[in-house]
Amino acid sequence: MTGFDAPCVSTVYLDKPIKGHTLMQTIARANRVYDDEKENGLIVDYGNVYQQLEKAYAIYGEGQKGSGGEKGNEEKPFEQLEAMASEVKNAIVEVTDMLSELDFDLKTLIEASAMSKIAAINNGINAICRNEETKAKFEIAARNVFRKYKALFPEKQAKQFVREYNAIDALYSKLNAKVKSADVTEVITRLQSVVNESISIVGAKETEGVYIDLSKFNIQALQEAFAKIPRKNELVYDLNKAVENKLEQMLKENPLRLEFYERYQEIVEEYNNGKSEIELKRSFDKLTQFYQELTVEEKRAFQENLDQPTLSIFDLLVKGKDLTKDENETVKKVAQETLEILQREKLNILNWKESREIRSSVKTTIYDKLLWLPEEKYTDEDVSLRSILVYQHVYSNMGFNQLRG
Repeated sequence: MTGFDAPCVSTVYLDKPIKGHTLMQTIARANRVYDDEKENGLIVDYGNVYQQLEKAYAIYGEGQKGSGGEKGNEEKPFEQLEAMASEVKNAIVEVTDMLSELDFDLKTLIEASAMSKIAAINNGINAICRNEETKAKFEIAARNVFRKYKALFPEKQAKQFVREYNAIDALYSKLNAKVKSADVTEVITRLQSVVNESISIVGAKETEGVYIDLSKFNIQALQEAFAKIPRKNELVYDLNKAVENKLEQMLKENPLRLEFYERYQEIVEEYNNGKSEIELKRSFDKLTQFYQELTVEEKRAFQENLDQPTLSIFDLLVKGKDLTKDENETVKKVAQETLEILQREKLNILNWKESREIRSSVKTTIYDKLLWLPEEKYTDEDVSLRSILVYQHVYSNMGFNQLRG
């Protein structure tokens, strides 16, 4: 007898006869549940121990048969399998009904020909991606099907559910294969490719359909293209995720961009609450306009003649201050020199954050450099407070790995 335990399944191979309680212990171990990820195990019988199982169940099962007690509710393995099959069926019905509410019939995928299966899967994904809530509900229901089905497999009762299982698995796999870090430009390019077979990115002239100049990010052209595509849910969902990823990157670069995050949360809340196609279009419009604002914010570093890391320190220093042009230039110089000396002398040390001495030296360097801020606008208290803010930002977002990258 050999065995293997894992969170999702336990398999025990029976290659020789086992008697009585030893057999029951073996089965109990294989069937030991694990949270909601594992409902039972798999027994592979090479030793023809079924008769021993019957005897052991009579002795150790409910009802105490064989020990003089009254015969209880003795359930045969076949009846257990039928009950498990009923659970699989109910789980599949739950997924089917859910998809039906989203205007997708699972039968269209089950019965699709080889040539039309990809289109059927894409239509299913489009329905599931109505919003975060519908996606999450499908994933939970699909995993329930997988658990129930794998608990029943490879018994013959599982064969009747093979097609439904494969269809749900195809949708689930495609859904989770979607690129998590989708780029907004890639999503918009995909939008264009749906409308036209050829894509013109810069300096295009309109000949047929709607062309999008990604360098200018023409919102009106995007809206016209969006109106023409057949699977709007999936594209808005992908655009939402791409904007979210972009915003997370920008927030890491500069913590003062939190106002963008708060506005994005409002857009997401409306998106998740929306049910109609009109609301879906409104979400698309808001996401594209919001991304355009993010693009403008990204270009601000170029306009200020600063790189992104220096811009983040500059923003911490000027927040809440009404500065003249000359004072503004002085603060820029302080931000640049502060970061330069930190990168040259402190932040290029591996694991500098683990050294109390180096951390203290970083704090001192920041404070000393900030003493050069315009005296007319920055009091001693201002310098101390902003030194702490700059240090916290540097500690959280800058280090050896970032500099090497």
